[in-house]
Amino acid sequence: MTGRVPLFEAEGIVMRFGGVVALRKVSVTQFEGETLGMIGPNGSGKTTFVNVVTGHLAPQEGRVRVAGAEVTGFRPHRMAAAGITRTYQAVRVFRELTVADNIATATVDAPNRMDADEIAATLDWLQLGHRLAVPAGSLTLFEQRRLEILMRLVQRARLIMLDEPVGGLSATEVRAMLQVLGDLRRRTGLFVIEHAMKVIRELADSVVVMLAGEKLMQGTPAEILADKRVVDQYLGRAHA
Repeated sequence: MTGRVPLFEAEGIVMRFGGVVALRKVSVTQFEGETLGMIGPNGSGKTTFVNVVTGHLAPQEGRVRVAGAEVTGFRPHRMAAAGITRTYQAVRVFRELTVADNIATATVDAPNRMDADEIAATLDWLQLGHRLAVPAGSLTLFEQRRLEILMRLVQRARLIMLDEPVGGLSATEVRAMLQVLGDLRRRTGLFVIEHAMKVIRELADSVVVMLAGEKLMQGTPAEILADKRVVDQYLGRAHA
């Protein structure tokens, strides 16, 4: 659309694992300033799609562009340098290292990393400033998830792809994480995979629905929730 600038474009992505087709000609565009959600049953191709866009997998067919530049086949460090990074379903921090050292590892080879004052302000926002000297493995799961986000922000990520960011959190922590993510979307682009439709409804401007490796539809959260195919084939099973 005129005036809308693509943040990333994935066009005709195909991924096969042996005889299994994980992604079938999937095309998705996310625009600057937009929070994009992705939902679908387990095994529908959501994480595989994120792995392709962030360089963990090279597509067998199709193209990926970031801000109009061809990046197909770039490895994760090159994608991070282009501004596209991710978090994981199972939180990934360096458990034996302190929070401060985890942050330091995230800035290695980051061409546009935050300065010390910006990192300090972000630590305060994420309420981790008082935890700098403790091993990351001693943090609560909610704190570790916030640390993961911080480690992406210090690289000045243009887009953070979040894979089930509220997984494993208590109801109280989910509400707190929604506040964090609501603030985060004003700082950077967000792409959110979630089974919790409350998260998708509150955060996403547009939602892609995946089913059996294919893009079933895309629309606003209200349109998705009102679509009979989505309700019958996914939301009914997910008890959304």
